[in-house]
Amino acid sequence: MSDSHQAPSLESILESNPGWLEEAIDTPAVAEITGLSVRTLNTWRCRGGGPRFLKLGRSVRYRRRAVLEWLAEREAPYTDTDGRIHG
Repeated sequence: MSDSHQAPSLESILESNPGWLEEAIDTPAVAEITGLSVRTLNTWRCRGGGPRFLKLGRSVRYRRRAVLEWLAEREAPYTDTDGRIHG
């Protein structure tokens, strides 16, 4: 892949947008980040799962930082040939 097609680093994003991690994003944006469906996120939210969220009146938002931390907590270092996850 050439350098012109690489995503910007987190450091460069934060340098030009210092509040980026604290922005409140909607459920479709979280679905895009996580690869989960909006329906799954809605179900998990109602049942007490998924990333932490904000309830602002009738609107639901997620802090980008909370979503990224939630993903990082679920990161597995490797899986063996039998499919077992090892940490």
